[in-house]
Parts: sequence; structure tokens; C-alpha cells
Amino acid sequence: MKKILFISFLIVIIVVAGCSQSNQEESGNQSSDQEQSANEATSSFEGSLEHVHGVGYTNEDTIAYAAHSGVKLYKNGEWLEAVHHKNDYMGFTVVEDGFYTSGHPGQQSSLPNPIGLQKGKVSEKGLSSLAFEGESDFHAMGVGYRNQAVYVLNERQHSKMEKGLYSSFDQGKSWDKLAADNLGEKIFQIAVHPDNEKIVAVAGAEGIYLSEDKGESFTRISDQGQGSGLFFTKDRLLYGLYTGQPFLYSYQLEDQSKQEISLPELKEDAVMYVSKHPENEKEMVIFTIKGSSFTTSDGGESWKQIIDQGKTK
Repeated sequence: MKKILFISFLIVIIVVAGCSQSNQEESGNQSSDQEQSANEATSSFEGSLEHVHGVGYTNEDTIAYAAHSGVKLYKNGEWLEAVHHKNDYMGFTVVEDGFYTSGHPGQQSSLPNPIGLQKGKVSEKGLSSLAFEGESDFHAMGVGYRNQAVYVLNERQHSKMEKGLYSSFDQGKSWDKLAADNLGEKIFQIAVHPDNEKIVAVAGAEGIYLSEDKGESFTRISDQGQGSGLFFTKDRLLYGLYTGQPFLYSYQLEDQSKQEISLPELKEDAVMYVSKHPENEKEMVIFTIKGSSFTTSDGGESWKQIIDQGKTK
């Protein structure tokens, strides 16, 4: 079982690395577009979600999924899709005033491929280009919810950036390459503390690593296993871990204690993404390696399935 899930994680990483699409109808820098109403910015959706590369609460009642064919939304028990964001987003991270993303343009887009680092809102038509259009596709990327500190893994050297782990604290204007001492191999996900730009977590093939010095050095805080599902609150880090069976933990930043969070029954599956409601401490969502998604409003005591292996419910 452990070998099967470990191979599944590797397949997911390979698929992420190989995803690319042609161009789409939005221009590369459309930050001047006016915000539209929810009715104009979304339409009803029924179908499957494939190749999800990020999950997050865009507000108190909406969960966004960055799928291969665009951003899908779960709101008050109904499924919608973002009309203007039908791109193949990677490293999709929700922040207080929108989202950051990388990835590839959709079929009807005029965006360059890859799209580099972009910022947008589900309720707005355009994206704001921040850096590396046509140069970078960041699969592993984290952004602080309020401080909007950006950490990325650059896997392919280009004219402006070597391979390695980088940070930017000015929305992509300048970048620092990090020493990343003691960081394990095969980085899968990155998460940044919402307020403290010095605190960053990385999930890799050997577990969960935490840095409190802007990524200069890391300490493994989990048991050894495949790490994933990173999400910071003000005082804790949620993370997923697979060690032969799936786990979800809450790690307290102040005293380094951890508490296991009960998961729904996951057959040959594991947590891939996790996100917490911005106001309700006990409400969260998980997305799994096999493409299922569950929500809980009681801290994991009970779960409701809203996606079953890619199919919306």
C-alpha cells in the first residue's frame, strides 16, 4: 500500500511538471479591468475536475479549485466556474485580496506560455503580471495570506533565474535565492505564514520542513514520509503526511506540539491539499491524491464529500 501511494505522489508530480497548454484570450497584463458582479464572473458548473493544483477559501462561503480547465467554485452547496479564469493554473494560492498563480494559458488565451507569476481575483476578468511571463511555471509556490510574501521553487533555469528556492517580499520586483540548508529532496508544496514572512514550510518526499529565517535553514518537524497539504494559520501549521497510511496534523508553532486531525475514510488515498475557513476555526477542506474532496465544520469529527474522484457531487 505504501509503495502504491508513494508512486501515486510521484505520478502527480510528473504530471504537474509536464502540464502545458496553448494560449488564451486574456492579455498578459489586464489589472485595469473592472471588478464584475458574482453573476457575471461565474456560471454554473457540472462535470469533473482534473489536475487540481491548488485549493482555497476565496471568502466565507466559497472554495476555489484550480483545475486543468480553469477555476471551479463550490459555494453554498452549488458548483460554479470562473468565467474569465479558464487557464491551467499551477501553484494557485488564495490570499486576502485575491489569488497568486503560475501555470499555462487556456486554449482561448493570448497569455504567454508559461504565464510566470500572476495575481488576480475570481470576480475580475484580468490578471496582473508580476514577473517572469514566458519564462517560469512555478509548480511549488507559496504566498502569505496577508503579508503576500512569495516563495517559489524554480525548476528550470532561464535568463533571469537559476534553479533553486527563491523569495520575494515586494510582489515579484526583486528576488533572493535561499540557502535552504537541511531541506529534503523533491519539493512538492510550499506554504508561507500569513503574517510573518520569515516563516515558511515545505513538503517533500521525506516529510515536512519548517524555516523561521526566511528559508536559509530548515528543520524537519514531521515523521519521515511523503509530505503534502500545507496550510498556515496564525499559530499553527496544518500538514498532510503519508507513512503507509494517510494522516493530517495540526502543528503548534509556539510549543512544537502536534495533534492528529481525524480524516474521512481514504482507500489507497492521501491528503494532497488542505485549506481552512478564514473565520471558522473548525471548518476546513481537503483535496486528495485520487481527486476527491471533503469538507468539515467540526474540526474533522465528521466530513462531507463534495467531489468523488474528480466528479462533483
